[in-house]
Amino acid sequence: MGTVNVLMTVVSMLLVEKAGRKTLLLIGLIGMMVVTTLLTISMALTRKVPWLSYFSVICIYSFIILFASGVGSIPWFLVTELFGQGARPVATSLAVAVNWMANFIVSLSFLPIVESIKEYTFLIFTVILGMCAAFTFIKVPETKGRTIEEITVEFRKRATKADSR
Repeated sequence: MGTVNVLMTVVSMLLVEKAGRKTLLLIGLIGMMVVTTLLTISMALTRKVPWLSYFSVICIYSFIILFASGVGSIPWFLVTELFGQGARPVATSLAVAVNWMANFIVSLSFLPIVESIKEYTFLIFTVILGMCAAFTFIKVPETKGRTIEEITVEFRKRATKADSR
């Protein structure tokens, strides 16, 4: 699984300039949302349809592929493209802290959640992925081929538009 993760991260590095950051993020998030839904269905039906356990393995690999080519790799450099030189160190540090905090929370809560809701555990992730996809679609600008000044102007326009409501 680690090899798949590394390979897909390299693939995303090659695709990012053609496809765009936001596009890869959305494909990854929506794809992972679909995969976690399919994984939940597969796990719920495995007792009745034993071969679905193999499908669950395919879902897990698909999730890793989508993660590595989207949210696993893109945010790390997207942060540096969204913030100017002065704010970049703080923004990057904050992004890393949020990432590690989220990893910590998932690590601590996963097994108790599995014990509680069993095969439906991944529905929680499906909902979170849906919210992240909606946020990315609405709020995250495409930074491909744009300068920090152009991105800043877009954020200012959005802020002005929100203030006028």
